[in-house]
Amino acid sequence: MVRVKRRYFVFQFHFHSTPTSVIKSSQIHSTIESMIARLYGDVGVAHFIRNLSVIYYNSSTHVAIVRCLRDDKHLLKTAATFVCRLANDSNDCSIQTLHVGGSIRQCKKYLVNYCIEQLLQMNAASMNQNQPTTPEVLFKNKKKKSNQQQQQRQQLMEVDHDKQLALQKLLSDSRIESNSIVASEFNSE
Repeated sequence: MVRVKRRYFVFQFHFHSTPTSVIKSSQIHSTIESMIARLYGDVGVAHFIRNLSVIYYNSSTHVAIVRCLRDDKHLLKTAATFVCRLANDSNDCSIQTLHVGGSIRQCKKYLVNYCIEQLLQMNAASMNQNQPTTPEVLFKNKKKKSNQQQQQRQQLMEVDHDKQLALQKLLSDSRIESNSIVASEFNSE
């Protein structure tokens, strides 16, 4: 008997505005299924009717792991690129394929590495904003900032802080030890 071979996709959802309601994995499943029906008709639905499932979805980082058969991976990737809005939600969104793997374990390892990279980038960006400036730069850029610009900057910092907390939560929720992965990255360099 031959083993059933599957592929696992790591998708990230990019919303153009904040979602109005909490997004559930069932919405993602029905959205992808309806897009497959639109693109491939009854044949596409027949391929995915029992073999498409959303394994994991994090509503704070908008990252999902979706499983399908290995033979149907190209159909799923194509259908994901054509999704422009989730079922039962009026906000526009787009789906980015971050990773395609052969096991859930590989996808979780990728997610841990992805979260570490995102946190490092956020920390580097915050360090660049907090750098002390030299007096020459201060005198050259002596324009006063309006209240709107200051409020926008504060909102961005709050969003970045929320995203950083969500990524840290995802990293702590992961069952894979992140220390071994980080150590192996530094040893390979």
